[in-house]
Amino acid sequence: MGQAAMGSYPAMNEGWGSSGSSQTAESADLMGAIWRYRWAALVPTILGAVIGFLVFVKTPETFQSGTLLMFESDRPAVIDTMTGDLIGGVPSIDILRSQLLSDKVTRNAFENESMEVFRESLGGHPSALLGLANKALKFETDIQDARSASSLVASLSFEHSDPELCEAAVKAYSAALQQLFAEKHKSSRGELLRLIRDATDNLQPKLSELEEDYRAFRTKASLVWNENGEAINPHRERQLYLTERRSELFETLRSQSVELSAVESIAREADDPLVRLSIIGQLMGKTFEMPESNQISQNMRDGDAELAQIELDQQLVPLMIERNKFAAEFGEQHPTVKALDAELSMMKRELKRLVKEQSERIVELMEQNKVEGVDPRKRAEEAVNVILTASRAEVQLLKQQISEIDSQIASERIEAMKLAQDEQENASMLRQIDRNRELINQLDEQMARVELTEEEGGIQVSELRAPSRAYRTGPNLVKMLGIGTFLGLALGCGLALLLEKNANTFRDPEEIIAAVGAPILTHVPFFKGRVKRKKGEASNPFELLDPHLAVVHAPSSVASESIRSCRTSVLFELAGVEGGKVLQVTSPLPGDGKSTIAGNLACSIAQSGKRTLIIDCDLRRPQVTDNFAMADQLGLVDVLNGKCEHVDAAHDTPLSTLKMMPSGPIPANPAEALTLPEMSELLDVLREEYDYIILDTPPLLVVTDPSITASMTDGVVMALKVRRKSKPNAKEAASILANVGAKLLGVVINASDEGANNDGYKGYGYYRYGRHTNRYYRKTADNGAKAGQRRSPVVVSGRGSAARSARPIAVPPTTPSVEQERSDV
Repeated sequence: MGQAAMGSYPAMNEGWGSSGSSQTAESADLMGAIWRYRWAALVPTILGAVIGFLVFVKTPETFQSGTLLMFESDRPAVIDTMTGDLIGGVPSIDILRSQLLSDKVTRNAFENESMEVFRESLGGHPSALLGLANKALKFETDIQDARSASSLVASLSFEHSDPELCEAAVKAYSAALQQLFAEKHKSSRGELLRLIRDATDNLQPKLSELEEDYRAFRTKASLVWNENGEAINPHRERQLYLTERRSELFETLRSQSVELSAVESIAREADDPLVRLSIIGQLMGKTFEMPESNQISQNMRDGDAELAQIELDQQLVPLMIERNKFAAEFGEQHPTVKALDAELSMMKRELKRLVKEQSERIVELMEQNKVEGVDPRKRAEEAVNVILTASRAEVQLLKQQISEIDSQIASERIEAMKLAQDEQENASMLRQIDRNRELINQLDEQMARVELTEEEGGIQVSELRAPSRAYRTGPNLVKMLGIGTFLGLALGCGLALLLEKNANTFRDPEEIIAAVGAPILTHVPFFKGRVKRKKGEASNPFELLDPHLAVVHAPSSVASESIRSCRTSVLFELAGVEGGKVLQVTSPLPGDGKSTIAGNLACSIAQSGKRTLIIDCDLRRPQVTDNFAMADQLGLVDVLNGKCEHVDAAHDTPLSTLKMMPSGPIPANPAEALTLPEMSELLDVLREEYDYIILDTPPLLVVTDPSITASMTDGVVMALKVRRKSKPNAKEAASILANVGAKLLGVVINASDEGANNDGYKGYGYYRYGRHTNRYYRKTADNGAKAGQRRSPVVVSGRGSAARSARPIAVPPTTPSVEQERSDV
């Protein structure tokens, strides 16, 4: 039993096993799937090998000839510090390959004497050789970054079905490539210098013409040039100056306007002229003294200093309200709040300054126009009026100045826009002159670089190895057979895995445990015995029982041992349930053998001496009733209908401790019959009379009857036959039992052969003790020479009632019955 007996299985122990063991299990599953469907993998493999052989037979022979070429540069590869270009070294492999397949090299190769024999077959034109070379000519090197190397060794090879053409093509292309670099070494300096001189000669007159045009432009343009040669628009400069001047006047106007508003407010609010003059003096920062009223003025000035400050604050109330609103909304650190604070501070300073200046001015005017005998109040009134008139005139003058500056700014803007075209033309001419100068400088640098390169030398090409004789390269039988076999095997393995996935069955016990969440109780191999009679017996008491009841017909068989193993596990599990006596046997689908398992399990429990009752609750297809040959007897339906008592429906069997309650007549409402209160009452009564009660119910996925009775039982045993599509069926059946709150004790794998595969499933395996029971007897003094002969086995029945009187038992001892004589426990 191993894992099943301990109740430890993957469904209850998540994370069981290491990652390495899980990967090994997955690999084993893949190999097992391929082995199970080895025919699906073998057929494509053989077919792929055959196709590979046919391709080998049909592929024409190919030959190859090659040589080694060395490319050497007289100058090492260095980086120009001014331009960042790489100077010297051999060209890159891509450039060499493009030069090899150029029209010039191909034409020289076609005209080579080694290709004279093949010119007619190639149509007499180099283009045919070029098309052939694009497919057959190979030019390779082991160096990845050949551009930074001073020398390079490359392999040149030609592959074709004609060996002579291979040799001739390699010789011709090698000679043509050497000829190309020899000619380039001679003519490159003169050609490149000529191109650079021509470019310089064309650019120099153009540059002179552009400079002459620029000088003429400067004489007629209205622009002004500074000492750095930069063009300046005078009207735009004047516009910028006037704009700055307007900003200064505007700030002065705002300051004077604030001062005027304060003076007007003081003149309007104060009734006494002396008070007005005193407050205005405080605002302007001046002191006005009137005849015979010096002391009064001083007192008023001292007393009205706070009033003047209040008047100033009243002028700033709207701005302070706006500042507090922004501070409440955005916070004290917001830029707008900080700007308003700065503006308030500035306005307070300006108002105080204006009050001070106006006061000083009034005092000065009063001193200048002082007349003896004049009323101080009248003199104060006149002073206030003079201050108001002077402030208004100053504000008006500032407004006129700002208006005049605005008109001048508009005029200068118009004139500056007229000179914008000259500015654009000046910038365009300067760009053209700078571009041409830069090109001429670059050409001069290139000229010096080319002269230096040609003085030191160029690229030389030489053969390291003469063109080899053509040798056979294909086709390769081993390679083609290997590719065909590999592709066929890959296709076959994919087909096997597809079939494995489509089968959707169990492959080992661990998969069943993980799927249903319960242990495997046992594996029962297929059994169908024969009803036999012993010598000397008039009749066999079990001859009416079904041949599939292995525990009574063949108690020494492997199937009987499996049932007894299941009995041990079930009784152990029920012992942990309070009042655990009622056991239900069901299956996911018909054909899983649940009736055979129920009958064998009931007989096995009865053989252990327990009072056992088996009830056929399959009211649709009562197989257990037929197995015990009780189709015509009173049964469960009669008890539920009240036609008889349960004692009358529980019939004797050949086993003294086993009672059988058949299904009775087939009802029209089998599911509703099992939901009646009489069913649960019947089970409660039977619990008091029997040690164990076995219920045989229909399959779970076919009808709802087993899910009804599952809620009334203490445990459920699921019979399962491993076959195709059994995995989803087992999962759904376990889910149904879980939904009704039933306790699934375990799974019995039916029709399982421990020595072979059942659709790829392999059980735990059993050691067949039972097969040796009737064959092997130990040689002792009692049997002597008869040792080894077949004998009737000894039945173990205990020491009798007297010896067991001191020990409580569940069933009173009886004389050895027929079933005990046939058992071999």
